[in-house]
Amino acid sequence: MSEIDPYEDLKRQTSEAKERFASEVEGATMTVVKDDGVHRHLSFRFPKASWGWCEVVTWPGMLTLRGGLGCWSFTRVDDMLDFFRPGPNSERINPTYWAETLAHGLGSEATEYDADRALAYVRQAVAAAVQAHTHITAQDAEDWLFSDWCDADFSTEADLMRTLGRFEARVDADRPPGGTPEEYAASEFVFPVGDWDLHRYSDWYLLSCAVLPWAVEQYDAVVVPVG
Repeated sequence: MSEIDPYEDLKRQTSEAKERFASEVEGATMTVVKDDGVHRHLSFRFPKASWGWCEVVTWPGMLTLRGGLGCWSFTRVDDMLDFFRPGPNSERINPTYWAETLAHGLGSEATEYDADRALAYVRQAVAAAVQAHTHITAQDAEDWLFSDWCDADFSTEADLMRTLGRFEARVDADRPPGGTPEEYAASEFVFPVGDWDLHRYSDWYLLSCAVLPWAVEQYDAVVVPVG
């Protein structure tokens, strides 16, 4: 079973995004530029935040959040403020579900390749091979993986695949002569890259997820009549 848990990673990232927003929201202001039914333009300034400002624009079936956080466009219901309005029986931040409503091609990407996670998967696969094949030592595997021949680089998915190809060539070259058929098996190291979750939600996307329900609350406090 994999020791890598993307769900736990997401929980940690989401918690960090909430904490960051809480530390940067003090002194924030909202200006209602336009408020005509579901046609709205809300402008926000954050004097303590490194990203400074953002604006929320809605029209029928769409909401766009843009500014220092990037640009994110969502589509699901006629009035998208309803979609992000915090409710007593729903999660305040739901990045996975909300990502499903992103209008692709109209803003930033919610996920990004995670080089650290890719390396963790590789090390896990190498450790499994070391355990399964007695003629391979952990030190040998480490030396092969990070040899000059492999030129290990996990910066992108293409770099990951190139590194793994070079690693397999290094293993073939260093296989001792006169070994058993098992020692010459081509499947000593198995890298099921297609089964690996190599992407994480971007920090900017998760911070935007923290901003959206707060922004709706600010609008409701000013515009929605009480009672």
